[in-house]
Amino acid sequence: MSVTNVLMRRGTELAVTHMQSKPEKQEPNGGLVALFAITAILIGLVFWSIEYTYGMVVSTLAVVEDTNPDIYVRIIPSPDPTKPTDENDPELLAPTPLKPITSKLRTTVKHLRSRAGFWSRFRGMSMFVAYTMARGFLSGFVPVPTNSYLGQFVVQSVLSVVLATWQMAWVHIVISEPSPKRFYQRIPSYKTWIKIAPAAALQDVLTAAAFFIPMAIANLAGWLDVSGYQEVPPIVAIYRFMGVSVVPALLAFLISMPARVIFVRVAASMLPEEDETIVPFDRSFGGKVRPAITGGSGKIGLMDAWTTFDWAARIRFAKVIGKTFAMEVALGFFALLVLGGQIFWISKTAKPIDMGAPGL
Repeated sequence: MSVTNVLMRRGTELAVTHMQSKPEKQEPNGGLVALFAITAILIGLVFWSIEYTYGMVVSTLAVVEDTNPDIYVRIIPSPDPTKPTDENDPELLAPTPLKPITSKLRTTVKHLRSRAGFWSRFRGMSMFVAYTMARGFLSGFVPVPTNSYLGQFVVQSVLSVVLATWQMAWVHIVISEPSPKRFYQRIPSYKTWIKIAPAAALQDVLTAAAFFIPMAIANLAGWLDVSGYQEVPPIVAIYRFMGVSVVPALLAFLISMPARVIFVRVAASMLPEEDETIVPFDRSFGGKVRPAITGGSGKIGLMDAWTTFDWAARIRFAKVIGKTFAMEVALGFFALLVLGGQIFWISKTAKPIDMGAPGL
C-alpha cells in the first residue's frame, strides 16, 4: 500500500510540475476534462475492488485455510428432476472430491456471501479505512518529500510496525465469522504488540527496503529526473518515471508475498478463542502453537509459520495472486488505452490562451 501511494503521489507531482513548466498556456475543454475525471474514478474503483476482494480478502483466506481439515461440508449437486434417479448409480455413490474453498475465486466469494452477506467481499473495510487514516495522520507529523526515498523507507517502515495490531485486527475480521463487535473492539491491546511486531517488521521493512532503496539508487543516478523532458507530453513523462519504477515495484511485490504469508499466519494464530473461523483452519498449526495458559507463547513462530504452510496451500495462494494480477494487468491496459486516448483528445482540442488579451 505504501509503495502504491508513493508511486501515485510522485506521478501526480511530476505531471503537475511538467504541465506548469510549459511556456504556452492552453485551456482544455471542460466537458472532456470532466469525462476524464469520471472515467479515472470509475476505473480506480474497479481496480480497488479487484485488489481488495481478491488480492487482500481471498488471498488472506487462502493463507489460513487448512488443506486437509477434519470436517468438511460436502456439497452434492441435486439430481435432474426430469430424469429418473437410480440409487445404485455409481456416479451418485462415488465420493465427491474435496477441494478447499479458496481453490477458486468464485467459490470463495459464494462461500463468503452465504456466511456473511452480499457485502462480505469487502469485509474488514472499516478496519482498513481506519488503518489507512491513522497511517496518513501519523505520517503528517513527519513530512518527508516523496522524492526522498530513504526518508520514505524509514517513515513507512516505522508506521507499519507501530500499527501492527491494527493490521492484525484486520486479519482477524477477515478470517472469522461475522461478529457483533465493532471493528475498533477487535484491535488487540498493545500487550499483544510485542508478539506481532516481529512479523510486521519482517513484512513491512523488507517490502519497503526492496522498493525504496533501489528507487533511492535510481534517483541518485539521475534516472528519475524528468526535468529535461519538457518538450514531451505530461503522460510521456509519467510513463518514463513509471518505467524506471517497474523493477523496484516488482522486487517489492515478490519479497512481500512470503513475508505477507508469515504475518497473516502469525496473526491468525492469535485469533481469540471466542471467534469462529469462516474457513477450515487449524488453530494449533499442527501442534506448533502452545496456548499461553499452559505456559506457551500463544502464537506460532516466524519460521514455523512458513514451514507449516504446505505446498498445496502455497500453490493455492499463488493462483489467487496470479489471477488477481492478471485481472489488474488487463484492467491496466484498458485504462492505459482509454485514459491515454482521452488525454490525447484533451490536448488536441485545447485552445491556446491569448496572454495579451484584455483582462488576462
